[in-house]
Amino acid sequence: MSSLEIALKDDIQYHGRDYFKDFYMVPNSLSSVSIKDIDLSCSFHGKQLDFPVYVGSLTGGEVGLTKINETLGIFAKKYKIAQGIGDQLHCLGKTVKDTIIQSYSIMREKNPEGVILANISAKYLVQSENYIEDVKKIVDIIKANGIEIYLAPLRDVLWDKNDFGLKGFIPKLKKLIETIDIPVIIKSISTGLSNDDIRQLWDVGVSGFNIGGVGGSSFARIDTLKRLTLSQKQSISPIKRPLDFFGTPTVWSLLDIALRPENNDIPLIAGGGIRNGLQAVKAFAMGADLISFAYPVLIELTEDFGYPKERNLERWFERLIFQIKTVMALFGAQTIEDLRSLVKSRTVIFGRTKEWIDGRNLSFPPKFIRKIH
Repeated sequence: MSSLEIALKDDIQYHGRDYFKDFYMVPNSLSSVSIKDIDLSCSFHGKQLDFPVYVGSLTGGEVGLTKINETLGIFAKKYKIAQGIGDQLHCLGKTVKDTIIQSYSIMREKNPEGVILANISAKYLVQSENYIEDVKKIVDIIKANGIEIYLAPLRDVLWDKNDFGLKGFIPKLKKLIETIDIPVIIKSISTGLSNDDIRQLWDVGVSGFNIGGVGGSSFARIDTLKRLTLSQKQSISPIKRPLDFFGTPTVWSLLDIALRPENNDIPLIAGGGIRNGLQAVKAFAMGADLISFAYPVLIELTEDFGYPKERNLERWFERLIFQIKTVMALFGAQTIEDLRSLVKSRTVIFGRTKEWIDGRNLSFPPKFIRKIH
């Protein structure tokens, strides 16, 4: 069973503590801001977006998946939001069929002017001798505006017990950045990023980071489910393994980077467990420039395939934007920049997130207002 099938049929979601609840913003009972006043437009590496939303990478590489990327292209174009694409490893090789290439390129065909990021793993860069030519190929297939190179250390070990890590990755990354003329973004899958990680990468020319921390879907959990029998999956206490949700929670990862003034120039995308407008607003307040959604999009999109008249994906998105605008109005913030200016006076951090901030020698409230990228 493929990872996509498991994501649709089994529970791969984190059900632990919602650390966004540790970040409390005090509402403004005298707010003069209405929903109609709120401006969510933004730019992403020079391209204008109507909303600060990123549809995370989902799929591609099989003929049967073309419809998903076609639908996502149409969806992103309608709302003028950014989008990623599934791992493009399947585009590479001398015997790749045109129908496989089409499962990816259809996204650009349906969204000709939109922001679309190519996608390949850091592991592939380490293992390939022709990585620069290969990256140029996958970028060209979708006429990408940038490329995400994803880090999945836990998944890599689970898939290959003889995995040797990312030795040699940073020199290859530096050479790639010097060779291609589009932004290179480093993405974390399920385990989050830390300041210690991103500083090494920023110094070689990376253009931003996509924080996928613990809080949403887990590829380690997918690996566990691949090995369970049906009775084990359906037991009263489904079998879990210690590494199923290993890593840094999205909130902690975001704060570890955004609360440091030396990172004020670094664009950040945040994903990993953000499921509603209130969480999204808190992520913006913490320092995220775009919010990434993958699993919720997949679920609503799949539902639409069976019930197209219900417009589940569009209704989900419009409800999300309404929630974001409602929460911002309640805080008296007309823009995300306004929202961040309120953090000093209208935010309290509790619980284990406060312990994380103290333990990482961070300062909250921050002594600066994180700029908008």
